[in-house]
Amino acid sequence: MSARDVDIRRALVAWFRRGHRDMPWRRTRDPYAVWVSEIMLQQTRVETVTPYFERWMRRFPSVRALAEAPLDDVLSHWAGLGYYARARNLHAAARDVVGTYGGAFPATAAGLRELRGVGDYTAGAIASIAFGEAAPIVDGNVVRVLARVDALDGAADDAALKRRVWQRAGELVAADGGDAAGDFNQAMMELGATVCTPSSPGCSRCPLAGVCRARAAGDVAARPAPKTKKPPRVVDAVAVLVERDGKLLLVRRPPAGLWGGLWEPPWQPLRTSAARASHGSARSIDDTVAADVARRCTGLAVSNIQSMATIDHVLTHRHMRFHVFTARGRGRVALDGYEAARWQPRRAPLDVGVAAWTRRLLPKEMQ
Repeated sequence: MSARDVDIRRALVAWFRRGHRDMPWRRTRDPYAVWVSEIMLQQTRVETVTPYFERWMRRFPSVRALAEAPLDDVLSHWAGLGYYARARNLHAAARDVVGTYGGAFPATAAGLRELRGVGDYTAGAIASIAFGEAAPIVDGNVVRVLARVDALDGAADDAALKRRVWQRAGELVAADGGDAAGDFNQAMMELGATVCTPSSPGCSRCPLAGVCRARAAGDVAARPAPKTKKPPRVVDAVAVLVERDGKLLLVRRPPAGLWGGLWEPPWQPLRTSAARASHGSARSIDDTVAADVARRCTGLAVSNIQSMATIDHVLTHRHMRFHVFTARGRGRVALDGYEAARWQPRRAPLDVGVAAWTRRLLPKEMQ
């Protein structure tokens, strides 16, 4: 342990305790609340997470309440946050906590990593904030802060840089006896989110300005080097809103994979040749394509096929372009690629989880 490490740690903890953003999950040390917030915050902004977290805690106030809830209910409260595997893992891990640990969370980072969906970062956050363990955490904010404070080389997504940052985070959280590990870890995240930002960092108000090696060298903005980004791949797909007797057909996806466990209108990606022919317009796709998608997914024959809209939905690595049709269905449902089907009344609110792109298509009465 160096004197510099102790200075860094003490300065960050003191700065955090003088004032920080008020967030509902920071008002408690309950490991359940900390866990839920950390999972929600993965690749999602604080402003987006806050109302979801508050609704979630009202509906599932304890790990036992979450474990006992149906998965459809869990997914419906997650709908709109994206990365739905997080919600499925929360539900599965809650059942593990109740069934294996009697409702009490493991109190160490090593024990927490045994839970589904909990990696090194989340385990360290829960262990330090809820249980006071001097366990390190590293996310994008921490990589940026320590790359600048220690003048470390490498791009933000470089494996060697991340290994070095994990090492430094472990050294710093344990410095000065490891006291207030939770405050220190939250201080690093807070500093990266509010002061040591990717562009226009506020060095003049940074508690680490005096020990920051990148600032001394005059190259704060250059560290870490930017990630190499690839544009998302465009995927054209046809979705069919099938109606019968005033009800819309929704089908549920398998648990694994994209939008796993969520309900949606039947859809399939276009074959490459058809996608090229579409040129981004649903009108240029023959009605027979929509009829074929409905038949292959649901076994239904459809008529009165009409083009409704083209919906763009951008994911991290994919740009989904849904060419949406409406149609009337007849026959008996025989699913292919889906787990379940339901005829949802057009004027009844949904009580199951749907992805954001699906919600945009549904009547207001169902939302």
